[in-house]
Amino acid sequence: MKVDSLKLIKNPSQVTSDINVPAFQKWVVWGVASLFYLYELMLRVSPSVMTDDLMRDFQVSSTSLGVLASFYYWAYVPLQIPCGLIVDRFGTRRIITFSAFLCILGTFLFAESHTLFMAQVGRFLIGAGSACAFLSCLKVTVEWFPIHQFALIAGLTNMMGTFGGIAGGRPLATLVNTVGWRRAGIYMALFGLVVMAVSWLFIRDKPSAATTDKESAAIQFLPTLKGIVKNPQIWLAGMIGGFMYLPISAFAELWAVPFLMNNYGINNELASTASVMIFVGMGLGGPAAAWLMKYSHSYSVVMKFSSLITAGLFVLITYAEYISLGVMFGLILLAGFTIGGQVLCFTCAQDHCTQENSGTAMGFTNAVVMMSGIIFQPALGAILDLVWDGQVSAAGIRVYSHNCYQMALISIPISLFISWILLKFVKEDRRIA
Repeated sequence: MKVDSLKLIKNPSQVTSDINVPAFQKWVVWGVASLFYLYELMLRVSPSVMTDDLMRDFQVSSTSLGVLASFYYWAYVPLQIPCGLIVDRFGTRRIITFSAFLCILGTFLFAESHTLFMAQVGRFLIGAGSACAFLSCLKVTVEWFPIHQFALIAGLTNMMGTFGGIAGGRPLATLVNTVGWRRAGIYMALFGLVVMAVSWLFIRDKPSAATTDKESAAIQFLPTLKGIVKNPQIWLAGMIGGFMYLPISAFAELWAVPFLMNNYGINNELASTASVMIFVGMGLGGPAAAWLMKYSHSYSVVMKFSSLITAGLFVLITYAEYISLGVMFGLILLAGFTIGGQVLCFTCAQDHCTQENSGTAMGFTNAVVMMSGIIFQPALGAILDLVWDGQVSAAGIRVYSHNCYQMALISIPISLFISWILLKFVKEDRRIA
């Protein structure tokens, strides 16, 4: 999940607008940091193109597959809250390098695992390594670029994440079909070694124009977090964001590929185009939602339209049985675009916190949002198993009918409708001019 606000910086005015270093060096530091963000997004979505292979090799049902994929979030979610403090204390160079090492270790364990438990450990380590990725990119931007370029660089960072989601779709599916999912995992781990090496060699920590008392920040962290946890509006922002994130966390990251493989009788390479479509759509829809927010002077209005329209599109995606594959991909692209309003859940959270505690509030909100992966990836698998009619393939893999997928995926538009209802309880204290 991406946060795009200067309020992650406790005092933006302290960042100098004239940083006397060569422009090339700034872009190299940012480029390497964002390369790690691309890498972790690719790892996050990678199980979606391996579903049949994983179910066959581990002899598991859809429920267990969903639990396996969700282990990423079991590490990622709780680390969102202290990530800001961690990056500030240890610096982006050490954090990104160590985070890349965790991702490499997790990817290698996942690829070499022959028990479900070891595969879960691998996904957990990948989630832990990924937790600080985007925040580290924002930290690099603050340290190396003038304040007026922050929004531009944050947007480019979001774009790099979209490329990671794309790379984890059809390109990875082609690799998996060519060399097998285990060897593909080894190749991803080797690519991670390159990312780790260039991170250590090229990323540099630049001291802030104003020094901060890190010990004092650590002492103030728990009281600040306590105040945020007691704020129902921030909880509401996270819950709304979590329900609206299901097209990504439950559909694009896991169940889109097997759903289309079943419905259209296509292989995982072609079906993985769905993940590409939804990531591209959301990459375009986020900026469009921000523009509409400024036009309408209300983030909640934009989010209401976003949730309702996307809910309608997912009803079509789930129940339309006689549309061509090209039209289906078009619907998925459009759904990705319309769900771009989901990113405004962070604006909603910012509306109910102070400048001083906004970084912690963003981390907490993102943690609540990402709970959707923990809950709904296995939940959709459990629904598939609940309505399964007993069919199995020659390889012993459970075969789920179109009706099974309909029963599971209808939870996405239902959740989007719930987010629309919850938006009625949002207190929009400050209109966005």
